[in-house]
Amino acid sequence: MKSEFFIALIPKGPLRTGGVKAKGSYLNTLPYLPGSILRGTLAEWLSLTGQTQEIIPIVRRTRFGNLFPSCSEQVYSLPFPLTALECKAKGGFLNVPVKERDKQGHGVRDTLLISLAYSELKQRGARFPVPMMLRCRECKGRMDRVSGFYARLREGWTKVRPEQAMQTKVALSRYRRAAQEEMLYRVIALRPKGAFIGRIWLEDETDLQVLKEAVKNIGVGALTTRGFGKSELKEVEPDLPSLKERLEKFNRRLKEVWRQLADLVRQVGSQAPEEPPGTYFSVDLLSPAVLLDGNGLPTLRLELTLGGQRLEPVFFATQPAFVGGWSTAWGLPKPTALGAGMGSVYVFRVDSSPNDLVPELERLEAQGVGERTDEGLGEVLVCHPFHQEVMPI
Repeated sequence: MKSEFFIALIPKGPLRTGGVKAKGSYLNTLPYLPGSILRGTLAEWLSLTGQTQEIIPIVRRTRFGNLFPSCSEQVYSLPFPLTALECKAKGGFLNVPVKERDKQGHGVRDTLLISLAYSELKQRGARFPVPMMLRCRECKGRMDRVSGFYARLREGWTKVRPEQAMQTKVALSRYRRAAQEEMLYRVIALRPKGAFIGRIWLEDETDLQVLKEAVKNIGVGALTTRGFGKSELKEVEPDLPSLKERLEKFNRRLKEVWRQLADLVRQVGSQAPEEPPGTYFSVDLLSPAVLLDGNGLPTLRLELTLGGQRLEPVFFATQPAFVGGWSTAWGLPKPTALGAGMGSVYVFRVDSSPNDLVPELERLEAQGVGERTDEGLGEVLVCHPFHQEVMPI
């Protein structure tokens, strides 16, 4: 089994990591660094240093996760799950650092646990006096889905938005290899600010040193020959709770929400179980995932096999995403596919105890889900910490 490491990429120059072209004269960028970017950097460095035969063995025994923008080298920021909501009238966290008081909103809450408990109780015959409707606790207004990245600091919560910069460049003629008259294009890149933190799984720790040399010498992302992508890579230890702790807190918080809803059900004379049966856990996508059903057709529904048992989700929230990219090694576009988008959430239930479940879930995080996991697709986090920030009932 591969060992998990957290790494931080410190940009020394603007970064561009591709993205869908909205217009031909603009080269956009993603707000994070996909795992495939590091994989390409490592392969290019091995090729330049005459270690071509080592490319396939090293890449096969290494799995690259996504690197997300963060305000500190010791804070692991995460994408919001699709179940996170904020006030439509005044979005943003309620508890924010002092220096961000101008960004204070009515609060950001997660709705997974209450939606899960509501759905499970209804399937067990419970009748509710009113339909579930989520409103802002401050102004009673509507709530909208929130996207992007967040970080939890000691002094409060903050949304993480990498700053962008735009440069105008002259296009080159494919025939003369010189400037093309009246042909300009604009490059949108991420400013060299903060850090990008993510996970990497290795069988041989010496491969991490090779990756550090690759990043230092050739940079990451696109346009590295034009001053982009200069960076430094280091190993860090952010404050992400262990999987066992996340799993226990997830089920403990679910029981609290379940009991509150069950009390509401019994007030109208309906019957409801006191506690949720079995152990529940969520699988959250930290990157798009290419999922296939039993017939090999694209699907947005994730199914798992844990301990020889086939599991189907009891609840999920997802949205489609375009999966593609460019292969620097081949000089060709990668195959395009329909994928489940970053932030998708799938909840499963098993009869096993949390302690028996932890080793299987650790293997799941190390392997990822779906197709093309070696490219950084299908990265998952079990029991996303933000699910504990449940909407009060």
